Amino acid sequence: MPLGEEFFVTIRIPNPSLEELERVIFSIDAGFMANYYSLKLTGLQAVKWFVLPMVEDVEVVKTIQRIITRKEAVLREELRVGFKPVQIVPLLEDSLRHIQVNSYVKTLLRVLKELGVEVEKLRVFLGKSDAAVKSGHLASMLSIKYALSSLSSLSKEIGIKVEPIIGMGSPPFRGGLNNSHLVKVEAEFYAGYSTVTIQSAVRYDVPFKEYLVVKETVLSNLGKTSSELDGGVIEHIISASRAYRGTASKYIEVIRRISDVVPLTRDRVSWRKYSRLLPGHGELFSVPRAISYTCAWYSVGIPPTLLDASYILNLHREDKLDEVLKIAPNLIEEWKFDSKFYIREVALSRLNEYIVKLVDNALDVLGIKPEPLEPYRLLLRVNPVEPHILAHGKLRGFLG
Repeated sequence: MPLGEEFFVTIRIPNPSLEELERVIFSIDAGFMANYYSLKLTGLQAVKWFVLPMVEDVEVVKTIQRIITRKEAVLREELRVGFKPVQIVPLLEDSLRHIQVNSYVKTLLRVLKELGVEVEKLRVFLGKSDAAVKSGHLASMLSIKYALSSLSSLSKEIGIKVEPIIGMGSPPFRGGLNNSHLVKVEAEFYAGYSTVTIQSAVRYDVPFKEYLVVKETVLSNLGKTSSELDGGVIEHIISASRAYRGTASKYIEVIRRISDVVPLTRDRVSWRKYSRLLPGHGELFSVPRAISYTCAWYSVGIPPTLLDASYILNLHREDKLDEVLKIAPNLIEEWKFDSKFYIREVALSRLNEYIVKLVDNALDVLGIKPEPLEPYRLLLRVNPVEPHILAHGKLRGFLG
């Protein structure tokens, strides 16, 4: 089946707020040349979308969409090739931006109309991993749920289909949708998606039959409507984020040290040059990319999902835990899954008693009795930890 019929090449271009403008232009031009040759050879257009990552400012969406549309018009006229409009897909990788998702989509729609582009549908990409690194698991899962609900309402308001992409990995902290043990509850929780990214761990680090479970479950839940959420959930997003940052930032030096030896799964610029920022205790901490960061937490015995322990305990004390579990019933299954990789004695030796007590108490409140995988527990106890990081990942079914 030729590209441009049912399958397309979607190019992820650099964000000019973070990288050199010439790299952005080269990437856009590469997409146009792909379309030129695909149209010449097959009569079909291979590229319909450019993903613009780490979007924070709506102005960058306007600027890049204008560049794309104007370049396209010149090429269409000069080369006499029937280019169809290529659209930006803003990738929002922050819980605050998830909450504000409608403003990004409305901005994109407005600029396309100003440029005379007929809009049949719009796309937006919601990233879980970086949002979790910056705000924690609970805050980022709720913010994506809120964004999906908002987009459903917006689509009805503007009379144009808005088709969200959600980007997730195998660990619960990174969304769990690529995990055969969790995909059923995650697909139901994140209802409203149009596309889900399938990442390398579920294709190459687990048996093929597990990938098929993920694929079939994701497809069977495609097109379901997101449940409505009111603005009250924003309070939980903000409070959960604050609690997570207070806990995670205490251990950043340990996590950064281990992250430095986590094998890279992609050819990337060093995280120290292109890192994420984690606020905590009045400071901004530079933290690794999501895979290395997630892996490092597992390596110290604490799955990063469990870093929400202090907020779980706060909710319990305020008698609001059931309120959150009603919105996010998948949270219990996520904690059960990750409790297999909670190795208490390792966390005590590599971190300290404070975080272990938090996690123990939160697990007790949720009614979960950890049953660590014995081969995993024995291997994780071996010091130094660094030479065995890949072996730990194999036992989990993902690196990070």
